Amino acid sequence: MVYLFARPVGEAITVSFTAMCTMIFIHFMLTRSQEKSAVSEAVNRLEERIAVIDDDVGNLEGRLTGVEHNIPRRTREEIDPLFAEVEVIGSLVKQMAEAMADMETRIEDQGIAIEDQRTKQAMLQPQPAQRLASPQATVAKEPSVDLASQAAAAFASAARKPMASPQETFAETRAPEMKRPAAPRMHHPNAALAEEIRASIEAGRVDLYLQPIVTLPQRRVRYYEALTRLRKANGDTLEPIEFLQEADRTGQMPAIDNILLFRSLQILKRLATRNREAGLFCNLSPSTLMDENFFPGFLEFVRANDTYSDLLIFEFSQADVAVMSAIEYESLAALAELGFRFSVDRITDLRMDFRALADRGFRFAKLHASRLLLHEDDLAKSNIHPADFGSLLQRYGIELIVDHVESESAVLELLEMDVRCAQGFLFSPPRPVRADVLQGAPNPRPLKREAS
Repeated sequence: MVYLFARPVGEAITVSFTAMCTMIFIHFMLTRSQEKSAVSEAVNRLEERIAVIDDDVGNLEGRLTGVEHNIPRRTREEIDPLFAEVEVIGSLVKQMAEAMADMETRIEDQGIAIEDQRTKQAMLQPQPAQRLASPQATVAKEPSVDLASQAAAAFASAARKPMASPQETFAETRAPEMKRPAAPRMHHPNAALAEEIRASIEAGRVDLYLQPIVTLPQRRVRYYEALTRLRKANGDTLEPIEFLQEADRTGQMPAIDNILLFRSLQILKRLATRNREAGLFCNLSPSTLMDENFFPGFLEFVRANDTYSDLLIFEFSQADVAVMSAIEYESLAALAELGFRFSVDRITDLRMDFRALADRGFRFAKLHASRLLLHEDDLAKSNIHPADFGSLLQRYGIELIVDHVESESAVLELLEMDVRCAQGFLFSPPRPVRADVLQGAPNPRPLKREAS
């Protein structure tokens, strides 16, 4: 401006500064206007979103109101038929009770009619005979009344008693044979004990007991062991130590194992609904594996239930495993192919080839607590120290379970030995399984027929 318009330097500087301030002000106003419009647009969008949310909240309130009004109505609509069915069932039960009462009345009337008829027949006898033999007539008259009353009572009891199954009928006909004296614990043949075992099996008096196997130190139930008890006709219980040898000698162990297997699967199905990790140890006899008439049916049954192969463990004693032949090993291989695992218990010899057992599917080993804790000299003198037995088994993939644990001091010692599973009366004694869980237990005979 100094050169173009010939203005002084001071005026040129003033005009230039004024123009610059004007441009800055205009730029500021334009920028502020743009920001204001952006904020205005954001507020408008927010208001639209709030309006949409208000509509959704209104719809939700309407739905909740509808639910509040509809749920009681629907509940009544669903419960009313149930009440009607309950009333129908109640009326049917009442009718059945009335019919049973009517039947009992008829039976009693029939008994009274029989008694009256016998009395009339006795009265129609010749009078002289009655005078000549009045004592004998009196004696003869009394049994007739007793027989009539007994017949009426028999009819009444037969009407009230439910129809027995063929198995129960057979057991009742054999009742005199079941009442034998208690069999002593002897190794030689005992015919009375064998008869008691047979009668208990045929009458279905094979009870199942469960004893938990817990983890240490949590004491959480991880497995159960299924144990069998036989009930004699007089209600006494036969422990396994009393009947196992005689049942094995007389060939009745497959029938007992059949009942034990079926009921064990019933228990597993019940446990599977509560805790999939709870397995079940099921004791088997070597004679079951060797029975060519029984084992094929046994194998077919477990094949049909192989979904529980990871929960069902078949258990054998070390003495039985040590004398197993090729036949038993073939049966074990057939079970192992289905995914079943095995356990060896009542261990007395730590020098057994446990690697070979692991190759045959044995995944568990049970050792008595007193033997592991060096309370028995014969085990303490073996080549393997009992404290190292658990780590030895672990190399072969076998888990050690210490049984017969009966004191807290023993638990402390087991924890020091890094034992993780234990069993014994300290945690729980064997307890009988409720009857409702074991409903539908089979007779062992049909399985033999299928196998044959």
